[in-house]
Amino acid sequence: MRSFLLGGCLFFCALFVRGQESPVALQSLDAGFAPGDANFQVTFVFSDMKMLPRAELKPTPRMLSAPSVISEASQWGGAGGVTAQLDLCCLKWPMGLSDITFVAARLRLTNPAAHPFETTLSVAIAPRGKGLHSLAFDRHAFSSQGDLVLVADTPSRGAILADSPFAVRPLTTQDQAHVESLKGECRGEMLFDLTLAPGQTQTLGFLSPVYAPKGVRPDLEFCRSLTVRQLFDEAQKQGSANK
Repeated sequence: MRSFLLGGCLFFCALFVRGQESPVALQSLDAGFAPGDANFQVTFVFSDMKMLPRAELKPTPRMLSAPSVISEASQWGGAGGVTAQLDLCCLKWPMGLSDITFVAARLRLTNPAAHPFETTLSVAIAPRGKGLHSLAFDRHAFSSQGDLVLVADTPSRGAILADSPFAVRPLTTQDQAHVESLKGECRGEMLFDLTLAPGQTQTLGFLSPVYAPKGVRPDLEFCRSLTVRQLFDEAQKQGSANK
């Protein structure tokens, strides 16, 4: 499987901010993030792990402009000393003659125990700001009105979408799905069934386009050509050059 984010290798009404770019490219939230002024946010939830209180973590900024890198933005702990860590970055990346602003997220899970660890990860998309009026899922990626919202580098079990908080949802995940909401209440979750062997570390990555100039639209193939190592290394490099 070709990987686009991790490696060495999980997120406007139109989802790209057209016109003037917001100075805030990334908002770090508890257990997730929101790209810039986007009308959605992303939250990571583990079935068998609890998030560590932010007071127990090293202080990190909540709102950042590109380029920026946040290590240990959120952390989780599970039985046997299993841990998960969320790192975030935002940066400008060239596409043809234009620059696209991206947010990348990577989750690192480590199992130091002498027995396997199993958990289910839910990567949830929820409306924010002006609301999310359309949401689709296909090929491990969320999109809205034709623009990519969140692309995962690891195959998921599928997704469950709903057009409101109280809507009846499918009992099983779907490989393809689409919902619309006049009220802007679309939401969904991508599910991953994870098993870590003793001593194993696993990394999952996610990419979200934040800003593209008018007429420029990064597609799935372009996003899958990127790696998390590239994005984090370049964000670090751009940040150092601006100091």
